[in-house]
Amino acid sequence: EEAHARACMQRRQPDNLPRRASDPQPMASTSKDYADHPRSRQKLTWRKLAVYASALVLLAFADPRPITFAIGAVLCALAWLLRVWAFGHLEKNRLMVTTGPYAHTRNPAYLGSFIALIGVGLAAGNAETARGQGVWAFAAFLVLAFFLVYLPRKFRKEYPRLKELFGEQLDRHAENVPNFWPRITPWRSGDDRRFSWQRVSANTEWGWSIVLALVLVAIWTAPMWSPFAIEPGTVDPPTTP
Repeated sequence: EEAHARACMQRRQPDNLPRRASDPQPMASTSKDYADHPRSRQKLTWRKLAVYASALVLLAFADPRPITFAIGAVLCALAWLLRVWAFGHLEKNRLMVTTGPYAHTRNPAYLGSFIALIGVGLAAGNAETARGQGVWAFAAFLVLAFFLVYLPRKFRKEYPRLKELFGEQLDRHAENVPNFWPRITPWRSGDDRRFSWQRVSANTEWGWSIVLALVLVAIWTAPMWSPFAIEPGTVDPPTTP
């Protein structure tokens, strides 16, 4: 998704986005290039089914409490800001970006997704009941799956292609910027690209933002709509200290 998006081999950047004279010229796109873009393929795979099923389980068994829900919502907001910042610098399918959050981490969108996953899991559970702790345990499993399955698969698939496309530029970026966990001070690559709201829209990030907001609403209202919600007057036994 994110790493492949930096590949300069697909659809043209809108002409009204700001560009600099020092930017390299984009490669011409082809119909095959567009067909190879991940967002142009909407096949329903077993991985997608597993993600959807996991999300439904987390939402259906959600047992939120005000304090932990608020903390989780704040984390989700920070994740959203990070992703918006990233996609405001990303020139998809044209250039490898090294400015904005890409000066701190090579994969800011993945980092944002990770923070959002923690936020959603925290918002959905609680420390007071066995049900709430079970939700947290399931969320912890999803975080492990993100690191042990999802990210390694993405990196194995995307980095060889990026190496072929960007060569020494990719190596130079990798030598100075961490793969995932961000460095505190930004790396100065010499690029002066600025944030653009037009790029955020061009990268179709608003849909992700809406989904994240709807997930938080579904978590908070889960006791009202979930078929697995605890009936009024029924007490979920608290966990023993």
